[in-house]
Amino acid sequence: MKLGRQKVISAALVMALTVGSISGAGAAEAAKKASLKTKNMTLNVKKSKKIVIKNKLAKKKYTFKSNKTSVAKVTKAGKVTGVKAGKAKITVYEENKKKPKKKKKIGTCSVAVKAKQNVSQSKSTNAPAATATPGSSAPTVTAPAPTQDVPVVTEPAATPKATIVPAYNTTTVDFDGSTSKVVESEITVPLTEAMLYGGVCKISADFTQETGSEQELSVGYEGEYLNFTLNGAYIKDKSVDPMSDSTAFSCPSGETVHKEFSFEVPKYSYDFNLKLSGPAGVSFQVDNVTVQAMPFENADYAGMVEASTLSTGNNARIKKAIEKARAGEDVTIAYLGGSITEGFAASETDNGDCYAEESYNQFKYNYGAGDGSNVHFINAGMSGTPSKLGIIRYERDVLAQMKHGEYPDILFIDFAVNDDGECQEQYESIIRTALEQGSAVVLMFVLYISGCQHEKDYSEFGKYYELAMVSPGKGMSGSKKSDFDNWFYWADGHPDVGGHRYMADCISKMFRTVDEEKAKADNHTETLKPKSGKNFVGMKTLESSTDISKIDAVKSLTPGGFSVLKDSAQPTLQYIKNGVEKLPWFPDVWAHTSSSGSDSFKAEIKCNSILVAYKQAGSGFGKAECYVDGEYVGDLAQSNGGWNNAVVFTALSEDTVKDHTLEIKMKEGDEKKPFTIYAIGYADSGEKAEYPD
Repeated sequence: MKLGRQKVISAALVMALTVGSISGAGAAEAAKKASLKTKNMTLNVKKSKKIVIKNKLAKKKYTFKSNKTSVAKVTKAGKVTGVKAGKAKITVYEENKKKPKKKKKIGTCSVAVKAKQNVSQSKSTNAPAATATPGSSAPTVTAPAPTQDVPVVTEPAATPKATIVPAYNTTTVDFDGSTSKVVESEITVPLTEAMLYGGVCKISADFTQETGSEQELSVGYEGEYLNFTLNGAYIKDKSVDPMSDSTAFSCPSGETVHKEFSFEVPKYSYDFNLKLSGPAGVSFQVDNVTVQAMPFENADYAGMVEASTLSTGNNARIKKAIEKARAGEDVTIAYLGGSITEGFAASETDNGDCYAEESYNQFKYNYGAGDGSNVHFINAGMSGTPSKLGIIRYERDVLAQMKHGEYPDILFIDFAVNDDGECQEQYESIIRTALEQGSAVVLMFVLYISGCQHEKDYSEFGKYYELAMVSPGKGMSGSKKSDFDNWFYWADGHPDVGGHRYMADCISKMFRTVDEEKAKADNHTETLKPKSGKNFVGMKTLESSTDISKIDAVKSLTPGGFSVLKDSAQPTLQYIKNGVEKLPWFPDVWAHTSSSGSDSFKAEIKCNSILVAYKQAGSGFGKAECYVDGEYVGDLAQSNGGWNNAVVFTALSEDTVKDHTLEIKMKEGDEKKPFTIYAIGYADSGEKAEYPD
């Protein structure tokens, strides 16, 4: 199962729990026979329940197989997740651990998956708990009313939803409306969402037993490791033995024993289950079970999330998007950025754990109507993208992906990590382009181990244009840096699954704050005078597949020796785009090969600015020269550090729109070397914009 699809929101602490039983050992074990307790289940899309097996034998292994993974998927631990509406059957097998080929079927569980429905709950000062399936005795976990400002759902009166609490908060186990439970031998409390990806788990509970003699009880956990690949290579193989830990203690008969335990749950863990156990056949009572989860010792996670909202800016457009979503109107949220937005080190290829998709899922759940299908998502992340490349890609990777309306309702911009000192005008141009089109713009200063190098400078644009700004890094000032480094980052400094989860919670906090604010008048209808420049506003994308007959600004285009229109030696996207996995960054290029000859690439364009994105391949690739209107403007040079990433050259930047000729030709001596033009960006709106003094 792909973990990123097993949840709607990373922060949810409302879940269905199951009660299991444990068999004895030795001769008693041999006399028992494993069977299914869970033979039928009904669940919503993207919700999960666990198949419970009675009388599990210690020497046996239990496996699960779905006959329709497109409807319901199942993990190695028997956790079933709804994929789409329909029916499926999960077959459960028992295997001999020493002879894995010897297995027998012990039963099937019929699964009915329904489209997600709103959770109707009465308002309360406490976070409401999920209710158990009618007729069951399954306990639930209730999150107490937050004492700090944390991301919760602001719900319309007509369609209230369950309160959402961010990851890592104190939770109280609710046994059918009671904090007390009589346990026969063992109880299992699934806490996957509370401990997703591991951390520090602190357990507090009161135990009582009346057997007449002292008994040994234990508190522990079990679960599995996340197992995913990154660009075809395992980050770490976590598919081996399941994780587990436990602590035993003595409980005298007739006395109440209060115990507190702390477990350091391994990073990248999932499917986390709390287990309270006693000897086979011994009943005991457990009261006031609380679970406090945190990424590392003494982490104030809620405080970190709280500090991440730098500004909500002029909230008019974000509030409008929230209102549209609640009303059932189509709303699109787009994310334009670099490798972190693309989902590097987040999870599997479905990218469900990337902060962009996770925060979209939270918005969709919190504010979308019904099942949230009226809220739409565009991921336009690409590794190594600075603002100069972002402004080229904006038309192709955001606007051309719109299926509901012309422009995104909300656009997140992430470039402070990758930008150099010459990108401020392009960064501002993306902001201005989106604002002029009517989008709400959010500046996202993503989590990176060395920080966002231009966050201080770029936040000035946010202040100037009164934009919402989210900075997860601002929440990390209260603890030792090594704690954050170990928990939130992958080996090379990118955020991993824990870091992406944190960023998504920070975004949800910003949305909640905006939702609670009084609406302001939209002041973005009049464009301010630019801080850095306006020459790249409204930039268009030009590729070899572009039909120039439909574009007035492009008068002609002759590829010359750059006539090969594909280049397979380039990186691929880490998310699924237009239904295609591993789509090349630039599917339609102009490539020069060793046999292409020396003819120039030429394009006549009516514009005021031109950017050229070309492939940085390093050794073996040639250099090219760039000319505008017959004048040499610079080399398109290679670097030994190239990894087939895109490098952007500014060929033209003027205030006035007029006809220009762009020419690219191989440098003398490099006519038989390869070279690839990924894309060209041109802007033709320079003469249209007028700004008040």
